[in-house]
This record gives sequence, C-alpha cells and structure tokens, in this order.
Amino acid sequence: MNRSSRVVWYRTSTTALALGLVAVGCSISPDGPATGGASQGQAGSSAAGTNATTAGTNATTAGTSSVAGAATSGGAGTAMGGSPSGGGGASAQGGTTGTAGHAGAATGGTGGGASGGTAGAGGGPVSSCVGAAWPTADPAAVGPFAVTADKNVGPLAGVVPDPVYGDKQQKFNVYRPTDLAMGGYCHPILVWANGHTDNPEPNPPDCVVANGKYCGTYPVLINQLASHGFVVIASLSTITSQGNPLPTMVGLDWLIKQADDPTSPYYHHLDTAHIGALGHSEGGLTTSKTASDPRFSAIATVSGSAANPGIHTPSLWLCGGKDTTVTCDSVTKTYASITNQPAMLIDNLAADHGGWLYQNGIKGPDVIAFTAWFRVHLMGDTANRKMFYGAGCTFCTDTRVQVMQNSLMNQ
Repeated sequence: MNRSSRVVWYRTSTTALALGLVAVGCSISPDGPATGGASQGQAGSSAAGTNATTAGTNATTAGTSSVAGAATSGGAGTAMGGSPSGGGGASAQGGTTGTAGHAGAATGGTGGGASGGTAGAGGGPVSSCVGAAWPTADPAAVGPFAVTADKNVGPLAGVVPDPVYGDKQQKFNVYRPTDLAMGGYCHPILVWANGHTDNPEPNPPDCVVANGKYCGTYPVLINQLASHGFVVIASLSTITSQGNPLPTMVGLDWLIKQADDPTSPYYHHLDTAHIGALGHSEGGLTTSKTASDPRFSAIATVSGSAANPGIHTPSLWLCGGKDTTVTCDSVTKTYASITNQPAMLIDNLAADHGGWLYQNGIKGPDVIAFTAWFRVHLMGDTANRKMFYGAGCTFCTDTRVQVMQNSLMNQ
C-alpha cells in the first residue's frame, strides 16, 4: 500500500447493519428510521467514569509540549502545529497572535506561558482564563484527571418530539475534570454531537442499552477526553442535526457564558479561545454543519460528514471500512473538498458504523485519534503532531487503518 500524502484510495463496504440507517446527506425525519448512533449487535456501553483516574497519572514534565509564539507565515492552520482560533483568535498556549490574527505555533518551539491570550487582528475568540502550558500526554492512556459528569444542566434545547424522549425537551451533560483547578490549566472545550437516537451515556428510563436498544453508547470516548483535561458539553437531544439554533450551539453559548460567571464551577477554568467540535453519524453531520462557526479551532467526525465551504480549521474525518450506512466513499468526498486547511481521513478497516466504539476501549484507533487530534490542536501538544502530520505519521503506518492527507498535512 502506497501511503504517500497524495495517494487516493477507497474501500467498498461489505457488511450491513441490523437496523436500516439513513446515510448522511439524506433528509432526516425526527420520527423516522435511525440515522446513526450506536453499533447494533455489540456489547453494552461502559459505565460513566470508566476512565476516571487519580490525579497525576501519565502526567509529564510541565512545559514539555509548550508552544512557541505564532508563526509568521501561512494562513490559518497552515503553520506547523498551529491551531487557528476562529480566524483571528488567541494563539496556541503561550503564543502570540499570527499574521492577520491567525494563530499558529512553530514546530519545535519552546517557551509556553499562559493559555488563551488576546484576540488577533481578525477579532476571534478571547479567553478570560490564564493558566499553565499543557504538557504532553499519551493519547492511548487514561489522562491525569479524575472525571465528573454534571448531568441535566444548562438550557433546554433540541427539536421535539424527540425519537427517544418524546415531547420532553432535554438539557445537557458536561463531562470534565473533577478538580478544574488542578495543575493551573485552562481547559479547552469540546462540543459533542450524538448519533441519531443516542446519548453520551444511558439516561434511564428512556435512554438505555437493553433489549436490542442502544442509547447512551459513548462513555468510553467521552470520559477519556475529559480525563485528558477537556470539558465536553453533550446535548441530550437524540436528533442533534435539527433545530434553529442547533442544540449543540445552544449548549456552547451557555458554557461560554459560564466561564465568566463567578457563581459557576467553570468560572475562569475554561479556555474559550480553544474550542473543538466532534460527532458520530448524524452527529458528524451536525459537526459539519456548525464547522463554520468562528469559535472553533479544530473539528473531527466519525461515520458522518457534510460538505461545508466555511470549514476554517484543521479537520479529521474517520470512517469504517465495513460501514454500509455511511460509507468511506461519502466521507472521502467531504475530506477531498478541503484544500485550504489541514485535513486527514482515517479509514478504520475493521469497523462498521458503530464498531469503533468496541475496539479495545480507549486503545481503539478512533478513540486514540480523537484524543490526540484535539490535544494537538487545542492544547498545543506538539509532541503528538507526529501521529497525523508528515508522510511517515503514526497513523500512516498503523495496519489497522488506511489514511489520506491533504498537502497541508505534510508541513
């Protein structure tokens, strides 16, 4: 297999799922067939908090991956290790703003300093949190933070009737480090979008994993991300691609306000200049639809996508080689449409539409990829850039997957 940065490939899906699911790009009816979510016929989800751990596990010397000042050349996201913060936001940890407000750290930089910073010339997001530079960490291991879930918080959001909850409009769960002050960090925000009829974890009595019903299948991924220091806001709507505004955006607006509310547990602990979005299946469609929001610094999806000319950040697109619901061919088309930002496609060869959830827990390729991608682009973890960037990247040589990289991933 030629894994060079310019290779073009595709795979034909060979296995069908037990339920009929509507592929991304088709119209989605709130009371129609499922359009994504859980892997049917697999074991149940892990309990919330699976990845919680004692403070300090896997932590490394502070400052190892601190990022130097902003690059002076290239547009948003084209600089080595850069993470554009919404077209003119604060630079990566310890950096200063780049040309025309596009943040981007230079490879091999030293220094570090406060996360967040001031807005660039483009007027992007600003964080009121000032904290320590993030150290590097192993994305295939549980992070250093114990995890807490703040359940049913925030505003009501989402279209009703909901396929799972009926006329009961839902709020949000927030997954976060238990001690947000530990280490003096500013915690980047991740906006999670569920697959159709799914939730971040079981929410009895309506959302359960039992009797062939799969609702609440993502605890392993969500808790892994929180254990690494991210604050993950997850809508409990099971049709996140519908609504005006979309429920994920309602949640993000609320959480950003919490960052400056002295009565909130999130007060001055959130890095609102470094925000990412991710989702599965219909949630991948949701993520794609919202990707033009200037507050995002990076996005990623699995088994779901949609073209959006407003994508302005590094983007990671995952698919399943055995997925007949949302085929790798369809995700490849979205990936191929991105030419002005770093973009990568990872085909998990053994996965069907939701099988990636059950591949060796946090050591499965998709979970590792999500964790590493957002560490690199939201935390300035330059030591993990090698997993994605360059012709000899870690995923490029991983036999479980096949990859495509656009030319901006070679820098």
